[in-house]
Amino acid sequence: MSLMRADKLLASAGIGTRSEVKKIIRAGRLKCDEIPVKSPEEKLDPETMNLTLDGAPFGFSDKEYWVLNKPAGVLSATEDKRHETVISYMGLQRKGLAPCGRLDIDTEGLLLITDDGALVHKLLAPSKKVPKQYEVHYSGVLPPDAAARIAKGLELSDGTRFLPGQLDSAGNPALLTIFEGKFHEVKRMFAALGCPVEKLRRLSMGPLSLSALKLAPGEFRKLSTEEERCLLAYAEQDRESALFSFTDYDAVIFDLDGTLADSMGHWAEIDRIYLKRYGIDAPENLSLILGGRGIGEVADYFKEVFGIPDSKEKMLRDWEELSIERYANDTALKPGVLPFLKELKRRRIKMAIATSNARPMVDAVLEAHGIDRYFDVIVSGTEVEKGKPHPEIYLTAAAKSGVNPERCAVFEDLPEGIQAGLSAGMRVYAVEDEFSAPYHEEKAQLAFAMIKDYRELWKTKEETR
Repeated sequence: MSLMRADKLLASAGIGTRSEVKKIIRAGRLKCDEIPVKSPEEKLDPETMNLTLDGAPFGFSDKEYWVLNKPAGVLSATEDKRHETVISYMGLQRKGLAPCGRLDIDTEGLLLITDDGALVHKLLAPSKKVPKQYEVHYSGVLPPDAAARIAKGLELSDGTRFLPGQLDSAGNPALLTIFEGKFHEVKRMFAALGCPVEKLRRLSMGPLSLSALKLAPGEFRKLSTEEERCLLAYAEQDRESALFSFTDYDAVIFDLDGTLADSMGHWAEIDRIYLKRYGIDAPENLSLILGGRGIGEVADYFKEVFGIPDSKEKMLRDWEELSIERYANDTALKPGVLPFLKELKRRRIKMAIATSNARPMVDAVLEAHGIDRYFDVIVSGTEVEKGKPHPEIYLTAAAKSGVNPERCAVFEDLPEGIQAGLSAGMRVYAVEDEFSAPYHEEKAQLAFAMIKDYRELWKTKEETR
């Protein structure tokens, strides 16, 4: 990289506007070899110079990934003489940054801005069938066969044919998922159904969603390192085939609750009983709120949110006492688990468990069903520092199994776990579970495939037993 003015370098990295970064530099917050940079005009090379910002190392990444909850009235373009563009709205200075696809000027919602051309191609190519979900406000009444027509693939009077989509909700607003991005596609589809679109908002694209990113209207930010890793891993998946090939993997790693065992319901009851001891009513869907957190992190949450006075050690002992009998005597395996484990063992594929739960609960389930002999490695939530969606637990399971992450398959039931597996560089399969039903679409978008029964994975393969 050639030398660049200090203010331009910071602005291009998204630290702030030109005026904001000048104040940062004049305050002495940017240093080169421990010496404050003197002026915004000073020339710097981040590749060869030791730069720090507020004491932390400062570098200039090869690619950048920004997300914006686009407001209406802003154009999805890099420059325009009449309208404000997403680039000018966000104050981005770095050359090459451009929106990944287009949202109409009156359309709101999720937009990715990047200079990674290869990623853009993978996300936008119709052959990749990357799902995009929209919230559609419309006038009129949708015909009774609207969902069926969209699922078949709408054909317009001019001969234009759209790929099959999914009408997740026929209310108003409706939720529509499409798998391509033709010109005015959603508006033309609803017009063909006799219901002109009045307002349109994109909620998600591939693994990115407004709800997970926590972006309010008009807000924008860079993707975190984990979010970036998850997005890139998602884009590398070959989604043309959703079947499981045993020859692709040296290890298969399972989550426990809701994935290997039908045990998510236990925690709703355990939380209710435990909090009742302190005169607290458990919030609805607390188990989903806590999804992916290690059991130590859950204890921290209970102490902070509910004011539990006990030590973490006592909390863990109490939860273990409340849960062991349920896990040992009242926990069924998910459909098709046992034949799948037998097939993996027959093929000498290693098996591991990576769960946010504590080890005694894992042992109780495995021993009750006589399947403990199948697993070479078990990593529990007390053995790692960071819970899901951080990839630590899956990377630890792969390392203990002696298998490269890219040769691992993961089975998960919650979006946080799926993100953890993707961030670890693994291929992830989602398992349907009634307790994670509210996240069904998010799981389907993130994962390589979604299953109800493990026997679905190979019944249509040539590799069938």
